[in-house]
Amino acid sequence: DLIAEYSRYVAESLGIPVYTMKGTNMFNLDLPPVREHAELFGDRLYQIDVEKKSFVMRYAACHQQFAIIKDWQISQRHLPFGAFEVADSYRLEQSGELLLGFRVRRMNMPDLHVFCKDLDEAKEWFTRVHKKIYEEIAALDGDYVSLYNLTSKEFFEENKDFFKHLVKLEKKPVLLCFYPPGVNYYWVLNIEYHIIDKMGRPREIATVQIDVGNAKRFGIKFVDKEGKENFPVILHTAIIGTIERYLYTLFDLALKMKRPALPLWLSPTQVRVIPVSDKFEKDAEKIVEKIEKSDIRVDVDDRPLTMQKKVREAETEWVNYVVVVGQKEIESGVLAVRDRRTNEIRQMKLEELVKEIKQNIANKPFRHLVVPKRLSERPQF
Repeated sequence: DLIAEYSRYVAESLGIPVYTMKGTNMFNLDLPPVREHAELFGDRLYQIDVEKKSFVMRYAACHQQFAIIKDWQISQRHLPFGAFEVADSYRLEQSGELLLGFRVRRMNMPDLHVFCKDLDEAKEWFTRVHKKIYEEIAALDGDYVSLYNLTSKEFFEENKDFFKHLVKLEKKPVLLCFYPPGVNYYWVLNIEYHIIDKMGRPREIATVQIDVGNAKRFGIKFVDKEGKENFPVILHTAIIGTIERYLYTLFDLALKMKRPALPLWLSPTQVRVIPVSDKFEKDAEKIVEKIEKSDIRVDVDDRPLTMQKKVREAETEWVNYVVVVGQKEIESGVLAVRDRRTNEIRQMKLEELVKEIKQNIANKPFRHLVVPKRLSERPQF
């Protein structure tokens, strides 16, 4: 849920109007635009036959968004704008291809479409999306290698300066893949952004493409300054990848760290408070209540275990901050805080700890703890 909400933040951060939509997850193949799009996409799709009709399970958010937008009255001054949905999408993958968190039969796609008046505007916004994709992976201390898929050598030759600029932004070589002549796709450029995972494998995460065919196919038009109707150019992008692939990236990057950790805003437990004995449980719970008020996910280990075992379990659960509470901390008002990033025990006042966490998770979505805050009340595994 946090990643899904964050993907919407990222889409809206591009600086254009973004319309959030929610649509159905199956589409009628009797409709020519749906059938043609499905045929161009490929054969890895779920087809369902109901009441003598054939439907395709959603594999992206294109159909629903395009079916809505074709009925809008759009002028040139409305462009560019975006349409966004975290769309449950389905791909008929073979059993040998499945890989948890990366290649799945049901995924959640933060699908953003950007509608532009012409190819020049599309290239401008393509570049902005390209930069945003790199900003997001850099924020995780990661990096991409890119595969540029093209359906036309002519498009590449005619837009070489555009490609040089994209590669200059990448600051590293890219791989160009030219599709065979005569292959009829609705896009002219599709960049796949790959991480190299811990096992040395390239894994596609983010993507962006220039679509020059679907506006006409679905009947999406806008009126230019001269009052003439035109078909917009559409960018398709998943800036952070699917929800599952973003998670794959997070865990892959974590496992490359000396001390694995998730970003603080995504950690299930951001702070764990541990009383040194049951004598200090009430004091620990008071600290938890104060931290909770600042929208921080915090719990308390009130189980009848040794403090050392509690600290060790917090370590194995990748808890970012572990606060130990005893007589010294109660009397001084200064907490002993174990910081996972540095593996150091820092002396901090409660207000200092809260301020540091709030600064770290600023401008990120928040969800409350979804399990009991007392560990003694949770099922044990």
